Amino acid sequence: MRGCPVCNLDNQSVPSSPYSLIPWELKRCAGCGLVYMVNPPEYVMLEDEFAWEKTRSEEREKRRRRSPLLYDIGHGFSTIPKRLLRRDKLGVWVRRFVAPGPVLDVGCGDGSALAQLPVQFTPFGIEVSKAQAQLAQSRVASRGGRVVQADALSGMKQFEAGFFSGIIMNSYLEHEMNPRDALQLACALMKPNARLIIKVPNFDSCNRLLRGARWCGFRYPDHVNYFIPSLLTRLVRDSGFRILRARLTDHFPTSDNMWLLAEKHIS
Repeated sequence: MRGCPVCNLDNQSVPSSPYSLIPWELKRCAGCGLVYMVNPPEYVMLEDEFAWEKTRSEEREKRRRRSPLLYDIGHGFSTIPKRLLRRDKLGVWVRRFVAPGPVLDVGCGDGSALAQLPVQFTPFGIEVSKAQAQLAQSRVASRGGRVVQADALSGMKQFEAGFFSGIIMNSYLEHEMNPRDALQLACALMKPNARLIIKVPNFDSCNRLLRGARWCGFRYPDHVNYFIPSLLTRLVRDSGFRILRARLTDHFPTSDNMWLLAEKHIS
């Protein structure tokens, strides 16, 4: 049973959160208040058995069966802003805040985000799913980059310190058993003043408060950390970064996600 990944408190005596789903047990840390999974699956299980592409498909089907009308309406509304605005926030942030050079996407999935990076960036990725890593590698090879098939901690150890001008953690930290270790490793891999971009589900969102256990941010056993803005900021700052941007507009209460921009801190 793991302790709190933000404050390291041992919460064995704390009762299970009502958001737990057997056999996956969630607890709210008695110290900092983070909700997290105390018995997450081992990394090796994420390569195939609990690979993201499988659990994502299963979760969508489960939600559709449980509330077909609500699912269809919600899915339709969620695509409207994308169709109308055509705004790629991740791409915008990379172009705006990251210096040209090698960029690492931790938990890169099928490599779609890496493939869309402008030519001034050399795309690198780490992906635990074997199938997704193979597809991602095919997308970045022609750009001079590569994708490492491994859990994030093992994968990051295969790169040289001070190599990257930017690191992306887009929908990754909520999956990571050891987020503090991952952030510290990422910091070591970054050049001075390199930028870190993070996107995670926002446990403080109005939707979670309204929908409770049916909130779209709950994923079992994929999501093992449920951050609120203040706790994400604390964890990133304690891992060697300076927070550059974590505005209200980046974690608006009506949004299920939140964004954060940080810089490798040079003392």
